[in-house]
Amino acid sequence: MGLPLKLAGLAVLAASVTASAQQLPVSDVAESLSLANRAFLEGRFDESRKHYRYLSTLGIKSPDPDPDIAILHRDMAEPDSALPVWTKVSLPEGADGFVWNQRAWSYLALGDSREASAAFRKSLDISTAASMQAEANIGLALSSIRDDHPKAAMAPLKEAWLQGPYILPLAAHLTGLAKLAVDDKQASLEYLGQAVNRDPLNLEALKDLAKLSARVGEGLKAWHYYQSILRIDPADEDSASKAEKASRTIVGDPKRLVPVRRLSRPFLDPAGKGLAAPSETKERVRVALFAGEGGEPAHLLRTYFMTNAPFQVVAREDEVIRDIPAGGVQWEIIFREESNLVEVRDTAHILQYTSKQPFRIVPQPRGGSVLIKSAEMRGTAVGDPGDRELRGTIEVVPTPYGFVLVNDLPLEDYLYGAVSASMPPGAPIEAYKAQAVASRTKTMWAKAHPVGGPFPHDLCDAAHCQRYIGLNSETAAAVQAVAQTEGSFLRHLNGMLAEVRQHAHCGGVTEAGPDLLSHLRPVSDGPGPAPRLDSPESLERWLHSAPAFDRYCDQGGLTPAVEARWIRILDAKEVTGRARRLREIGKVRHLRALKRSPSGRILSLEVVGASDTLVLNGPEAIGSVLSPGSLRSTLFTILPLYAGRTPTHFILWGAGTGSGLGMCKAGAIGQASIGRKYHEILSHYFPGLVLWSPRAREFKPQAAPSKKRKARRAKRS
Repeated sequence: MGLPLKLAGLAVLAASVTASAQQLPVSDVAESLSLANRAFLEGRFDESRKHYRYLSTLGIKSPDPDPDIAILHRDMAEPDSALPVWTKVSLPEGADGFVWNQRAWSYLALGDSREASAAFRKSLDISTAASMQAEANIGLALSSIRDDHPKAAMAPLKEAWLQGPYILPLAAHLTGLAKLAVDDKQASLEYLGQAVNRDPLNLEALKDLAKLSARVGEGLKAWHYYQSILRIDPADEDSASKAEKASRTIVGDPKRLVPVRRLSRPFLDPAGKGLAAPSETKERVRVALFAGEGGEPAHLLRTYFMTNAPFQVVAREDEVIRDIPAGGVQWEIIFREESNLVEVRDTAHILQYTSKQPFRIVPQPRGGSVLIKSAEMRGTAVGDPGDRELRGTIEVVPTPYGFVLVNDLPLEDYLYGAVSASMPPGAPIEAYKAQAVASRTKTMWAKAHPVGGPFPHDLCDAAHCQRYIGLNSETAAAVQAVAQTEGSFLRHLNGMLAEVRQHAHCGGVTEAGPDLLSHLRPVSDGPGPAPRLDSPESLERWLHSAPAFDRYCDQGGLTPAVEARWIRILDAKEVTGRARRLREIGKVRHLRALKRSPSGRILSLEVVGASDTLVLNGPEAIGSVLSPGSLRSTLFTILPLYAGRTPTHFILWGAGTGSGLGMCKAGAIGQASIGRKYHEILSHYFPGLVLWSPRAREFKPQAAPSKKRKARRAKRS
């Protein structure tokens, strides 16, 4: 058959396919798309791909199924099959910067830096969105670095710095690596430091900074950085070993050189002047102090304390052991390992009390406070080791490893500090009020479900529960919000207390709660509908784009940009090492999302190794392998980069910070900044709950106005 006849045959076939597509009912297309996306969310990639291929064969172009097919090839560890599909999608006149970036990443995944660079440049030429241009420049820089041309990476990285705040942590990190590759160590230290400052949870940049500091002889800085790594990931044995090695280069005890918060004396006036006066509440709460990220309180070996008023040392049976007539004097609590005794010594170091049983430090006036100073503890897994002044009493609980401190204080007094620490300075008062109600509800729920054991408590002072450092963080706006909402909490329609959750940034849409938290419903974090994340392509585009302007969580202007969008480049060797903490599976070959929620968050992740497979369920398990203590959320997609058939790195494109459940703090700030009241904010994030108030009794979500009411409003206008 001659060429003209072949072309004619193809034309007839194309016309036939187009005619078939035109005759296919819209409902059939919609059903196929729905089935394809459901299979994608449930990790049945092959089935999902079949549905999209069926639509592609029929010539469906709106929406075009080919990008979804390409993404599924990538997620099935078939980069060589993904590339030709992206090439096909990029050929039409209307192909945008996102498509060309994806084509470029496919080239780079296969190790073809030259073709990747050409495709990234094409994206730069046609992109109108700054986020797509920034991504193309990052891709150009990474192509040059992987191709051993670090100098060529500098120009695109300079451009990326100017193209939006969301790309800056990664741009700073890559600039630091490029500078190191040309042996400019001081500049590299500067840029790596900027990467960590812009994203303190960027574990990769922090490790590079620690290694380089040790390499240039800055042992003290290296030790500090390794300590930061160990606070994020206490199980990192390599960092623990390197921290120990760095400590041997430091003169004196490096722990005494750690820059932590130090306070000389209490600030609270026992008469109630200056800082907020105590509340009138009689409800009390117990808070375990110096907790790590997992919520476990630290075991102290020594600490000093000072009260702002006279105090008593009281045994558990309410027996007054010592009655001290004046405050303002420093005392010491010390653990004796040889006898497992806890001693209390006065300012002259004279022994005043010793015990193996719990006892309390009780300031006498209601406005009393206790300042805990220079706490020395076992291990490094402590969220905040700094000094803190605390309202209420301090219980000292001896343990075989030291002693644990528990702050016992009125519930509303606790909220002064907890609400202050939960919002950035300058947040609108209505956001503080919404936070006060959410924090109070969470605290009341914790009181109803206390933690037992040798040191019973309701909450810890780490973010695992609610961050709390007492008077040190109290702000006037937070205290006002707590006072104006005193006693208010969220409950179910049947009157029962509700369990609530909150998170830093939802990324645009909140998450549905599991079975036991079914009252936490997913909501769009904006006045309009939620983004349609109903296909692999729509999810990918959402995560690669800058946040939409109509999202509440991006209207407040007070939260760091990295909470909204983030990019991490994980070393496959590091992922393999962390997987081995759970089980030996050999070198990691692939990461695959086995199950996603409708909002796109990964619920179950499969780690495929050379000899076995590991399935991780839930954010904590997923984070333990990908980035312990530092994975901002599970709303991300994964792009592998290979050397041959072996992955060298995994690039995560992510959105949001936190679980996505319940109230989005960034969204609360955004709503308050445009004039919404706190009960409207709470109704938005907790549509199935009721706000009970001892003053106003109830607020309920506002019903949409009827047609008659709309007509009357229009007439009055």
